[in-house]
Amino acid sequence: METIFDHNVTGMEIELLNSFIPSNIIRNREKYVCNTCDEKSKADLYHLFILRGETSKAENYLKKIKDPDYKYILSSF
Repeated sequence: METIFDHNVTGMEIELLNSFIPSNIIRNREKYVCNTCDEKSKADLYHLFILRGETSKAENYLKKIKDPDYKYILSSF
């Protein structure tokens, strides 16, 4: 599974990602991989690239999310 940690996520970016969903705290790679499903990982990648201003990459991850309701919720922010 590809994760935000495969894209050199910074401490500041982790703080910002944590602010999107306060109940889901990203602490380190090992816990993240154990507690994150593929759909959530793609959603976090989508948010990471939105934060970085890389909308084309972000859209590619959004397209990979299979759950239409989850995809809709993510794209409405």
